Amino acid sequence: MRIALVFMLLLSLPALAGAQPSGERLSTRAAPLADDVVRVVTHWGMDSGSAQLRVPGVPAAELYDGVGAATLVAGHDQVLVAYATEGAHSAFLYRIVRREGGHASLGEVVRVERLNTRRDVPFSVVATATADGFAIFYQEIQADDPSAAHTYLVRVGADGAALGAAREVAVPWSLAAAIDNGHGFHLALIYPGDANGMRLSMVALDTNGRPQQHPDWSSRPGMIDDVHLVRHGAAIVAFYRGGDGGDRLLERDVTSIGSWGQNPPPARDHGRLRQSEAILIRVHDGAPSADHVPASAD
Repeated sequence: MRIALVFMLLLSLPALAGAQPSGERLSTRAAPLADDVVRVVTHWGMDSGSAQLRVPGVPAAELYDGVGAATLVAGHDQVLVAYATEGAHSAFLYRIVRREGGHASLGEVVRVERLNTRRDVPFSVVATATADGFAIFYQEIQADDPSAAHTYLVRVGADGAALGAAREVAVPWSLAAAIDNGHGFHLALIYPGDANGMRLSMVALDTNGRPQQHPDWSSRPGMIDDVHLVRHGAAIVAFYRGGDGGDRLLERDVTSIGSWGQNPPPARDHGRLRQSEAILIRVHDGAPSADHVPASAD
């Protein structure tokens, strides 16, 4: 399950692009910070893209303008924003958003160096809170081979300090989300699929980032986007935008990694999710819920 035909994945999102100008796509990822909602709003065009960080009470911050990838995740009473951009001086980047004195504040950009000198094309970034901080997975497509992906793991302390350089891990599959499962990580992947649509897949990693099995099929074919993984007791739950038209908020238990090539039961359907809305995960007394929030705070 290598990333063969990256552009097939990008071009297989007609439902998300349908209400936007031809060849353009906008997506929003949201995370809670106390009573506020922090957003990363990403635009893709035919040749390039851009991403902005939008924090209530703070001027919008440009993360990149060009080729890049970005995400955010809540944890430790703060929000980590991780991103990468193409360029001769590129590095893996992140910022921390905190609440101070009743207001949100945006930390300085932290640059994380690599243990090698590869500079490929940014494709995906996913992150998770851990017991003592955060883990970020940065994924790039090899510049001279679009079927080959390279994934790097960065660990960040709860104080926002990088814990060493970025280290490559053996994850060649298209990343959609990550979560600390207590003894390593669960990764959500997007398999481009076939004429029937994309699939959500899952794989587990040990604490060093080594895959523990082959990815499974965790969804029926259709649209897959904006995947969030949440722990609920001992269970791992996925919330995501899906369905044939990409306009349904779906949920499924992905605790157990299943089999490749085997259809799982249908996901739980939480109703319509409009293109003008984003998924916001909140946890109350240990129980996760997925809310709808406006995709843009403007």
